[in-house]
Amino acid sequence: MAFDPQNKKIKQALREPENKKDKAKEEKVSLPSYKEKEEKTQNYTFSLQPSVRKKLTVISKEQGFPSASSFINELIKGL
Repeated sequence: MAFDPQNKKIKQALREPENKKDKAKEEKVSLPSYKEKEEKTQNYTFSLQPSVRKKLTVISKEQGFPSASSFINELIKGL
C-alpha cells in the first residue's frame, strides 16, 4: 500500500470532500423578490428548453415578478 490506512490525517483528508458535498446539498438558492427597475433594459435573445421556460415562468410569478426576464435579471445581478 502507498500509505498507512491508520494515519488519522490521511483518513481525515479522504473524508473532507464528502463533508463538503453534504454542505453543498444543504445550501438552498436564495431567490430574489421583485423591485422597481433602476436601469433601462435592452432586448437580448437566448434559447431555453421548453420545460425550463415553464419552470421559469412559474417561479417568476411565485416571486412576484411581472415577467420571467425581470426575474432572470435580478437573479443574475445577485450572483
